[in-house]
Amino acid sequence: MILSFDQSVKLIYGENALASLGEIADELGAKKALIVCDPFIHSCGYAEKAVNVLRGAGKDAVVFDENESNPAIAACEKAYDLCVKEQCDFVIGLGGGSNLDCAKGVNILRFNEAPLIRYANMAEPFDVGHGLVMIPTTAGTGSELSDGAILSDEHHIKHNFIAGIPFADYAILDPMLSAGMPPKLTASTGLDAFTHACEGYTGILSSPMPQFFAEKTMDTIAEYLPRAVADGSDMEARGKMAVASCVGGYLLSKAHTHAGHSVGQTIGGYFDIPHGFSCAYAEPWVLEFNAPAVPELTKRVAESLGAVFTGDETPEEIGAKARDALIEFRDVKCLTPDIRSFAYDVSKFEEIAEVIEVETFQQFNPRKMTAADALVILKKMYGVEE
Repeated sequence: MILSFDQSVKLIYGENALASLGEIADELGAKKALIVCDPFIHSCGYAEKAVNVLRGAGKDAVVFDENESNPAIAACEKAYDLCVKEQCDFVIGLGGGSNLDCAKGVNILRFNEAPLIRYANMAEPFDVGHGLVMIPTTAGTGSELSDGAILSDEHHIKHNFIAGIPFADYAILDPMLSAGMPPKLTASTGLDAFTHACEGYTGILSSPMPQFFAEKTMDTIAEYLPRAVADGSDMEARGKMAVASCVGGYLLSKAHTHAGHSVGQTIGGYFDIPHGFSCAYAEPWVLEFNAPAVPELTKRVAESLGAVFTGDETPEEIGAKARDALIEFRDVKCLTPDIRSFAYDVSKFEEIAEVIEVETFQQFNPRKMTAADALVILKKMYGVEE
């Protein structure tokens, strides 16, 4: 594979950068926006702020606020129906990665034949179209720069919609929009960003170019995420995390994720765990599993989290140190709740393991993970005796 070093999304960064939304609409030649968000984002006043900026610039907007934390294909279809009814000519994703992914689903339907599910898991190619603006209010998914979206079907199974190129025309990174994030949400989204960098660093699509960005991203998150969790008003930490998350999204379009996300997003769909936490619960054990295949890369991940090595560790020992370092970072420094605080069903583990084995991102893992391997990891994650 020839890695192209490009970044096509026009990125606007800075405190109060939301004020540029009217100018972006002018650049797009657009007049009326569909703003995709969820009830919480709407209640916080962020959607109203975006609407006011647009109306102040002579534009119009309508708000769809029925998205959920694990965005459903059905929500995308409902939002698209509103988009058509209101004759909107561009789409804004506003909020966390769930809302950004839902907006991507809407834009797929704007430029491709329904139903949306036909484009899941690379079954059919699709046109990303144009007229999509991403405004993240969290620092985690990097969906504003990524080339994919994760959407759930009616059975709560998550599907990947991968375009191969970024979806958005513009992204607005405004650290002020994340200043009010509570500690738990800050931790969940920030850990998601770390897993993007970690998996982009250790997966089979990686190369020196994405690894250069991944190392800086991991180091930045290791330093600034605990600060953002401890003090939401720490604007230096918020700004650093906004950039790290965005770069993590860029890495998704160049090196993708791997089995860490296969495990994480599968349990997230089955047990309704926020995406960032579900991936963070899986990542330490997947790091350990992959260490025999990529020991030096695993070692660098661990070093970003403060692990110290003598230089004579076996790959298995490197994997164990990386596992422990990430668990300590996740649970002690980022105050992540125990995985068992979310409702779960051990009787579903074998079924989940089978889904994990064939999940799309598995193909990028440096070591083949079978259903039997996944079952062992699930039991370790939940502390279930063999």
